[in-house]
Amino acid sequence: MFNDKGLSLLEVLVAMIILSLGILGMAPMVVMSIEGNNMSRDVLVVSSLAAEKLEHFESLETLPEFPYKEEETGLEGGYNRATIIQDNTTDATIPDGVCRIDVVISWTDKTGVARSTTYSTLLMKG
Repeated sequence: MFNDKGLSLLEVLVAMIILSLGILGMAPMVVMSIEGNNMSRDVLVVSSLAAEKLEHFESLETLPEFPYKEEETGLEGGYNRATIIQDNTTDATIPDGVCRIDVVISWTDKTGVARSTTYSTLLMKG
């Protein structure tokens, strides 16, 4: 009398509920992946901006007078870069004959948190 070859509406409904719960369980992983991608992009841009400035000063034949400070804003759509060059006349922890270049990059990430990182190197005075 009844055809037992197909699925009932109740069985399809239960299968859809189980599938939906499985897909909802993956939602936090997608959010974490997006946040991780944003953080990786920030790290890539920040390290590139710092390397660019450090390489600029490494390529100069003569460095500016010490202490030197330069500030740039709005780089790459919202990053700020401060460059500070010091020698042992302004910081006793720096050895004779070299200067220290600090590049400080600051930005506000996608979640609204203010972030900052510093890259430093020592150069021979020449």
